[in-house]
Amino acid sequence: MKTKGTIFTMIVALIEKVYSFLWGDLIHIPLPGGGSVGISLLIILLIPTGIYFTVRTRLLPIRMFPDMIKALTGKKENKDSLSTFQTLIVSTATRVGMGNLVGVVAAISVGGAGAVFWMWITAIIGSSTAFVEATLAQLHKEPDPLYSGYRGGPAYYIHHYFEDKSGKKEKTCYYSCFVCYIRTNLLVWHQSGYKQFSYIII
Repeated sequence: MKTKGTIFTMIVALIEKVYSFLWGDLIHIPLPGGGSVGISLLIILLIPTGIYFTVRTRLLPIRMFPDMIKALTGKKENKDSLSTFQTLIVSTATRVGMGNLVGVVAAISVGGAGAVFWMWITAIIGSSTAFVEATLAQLHKEPDPLYSGYRGGPAYYIHHYFEDKSGKKEKTCYYSCFVCYIRTNLLVWHQSGYKQFSYIII
């Protein structure tokens, strides 16, 4: 049991270092009144990336907003399938969690009503990034021989990119799986679940 506790402590320490590297305050911007605001590495990477994709897609979230509303009000072709509105609800249910709710409350509590405006701006910028990510997932999806249909996502288009660049399959597969694991699991686990998990291990 002691060995398990030591291993768990090492894993938690590693995750905390990765988390602090990505989300810790990399630079501080001074504010009037003597205060300062910290900006993390991921913010420095994600905001310019979102602006770049918004420009490259020619303001797609704003330009295609009427088409989105039109698609949501459309009727489904097959009675056994989901409508576009039902698909939106299911997709939202899988994406919105406690982080989204708590983040909004914290932003308004600290920044006041003006925080809502900046959340709208970041939502527009982020939706361009999400659109590009979803488009890449569709372009690089593969047939699923086990469950039929298709499978895809970040691991697949990252794998295909590095495979085309290097010509090596195994290493790029490991790399893409590692990146997606860090992206989807480690940070979420650090944020919400590692304390509960520690009770099971220790």
